Amino acid sequence: MSCDTRSSALFKRAEQIKRWEESETNREPPNADSRDRKIKFSAGCVFLAACKAGDKDEILRLLKKNADIDTTDVDGLSALHQACIDDNLDLVEFLVEHGADVNKGDNEGWTPLHATASCGFI
Repeated sequence: MSCDTRSSALFKRAEQIKRWEESETNREPPNADSRDRKIKFSAGCVFLAACKAGDKDEILRLLKKNADIDTTDVDGLSALHQACIDDNLDLVEFLVEHGADVNKGDNEGWTPLHATASCGFI
């Protein structure tokens, strides 16, 4: 499904964490507690990132682990909303085939169909 490991959502998250670990922000003061820190993204955040990246392998893996296909961001946009806004018909079909709710409204009550129409794609 995904053509390149470097384009996978999982790879991109690992690269992001690696850059953070090398950043100034990650430097601890000399007297700081030396406990190992771990970064953990919410399941919804991970699922939406995989969808945004179009990484179907990762999406399927997350769905098998009971990810909520209708999870939303802070604006109430689901992965299906975002795929419609991005005019990503392939991902729209994939999400609908796997049970995404086509009638789920965002924080303003807009469904994915509203988003598609407002972007001029229908």
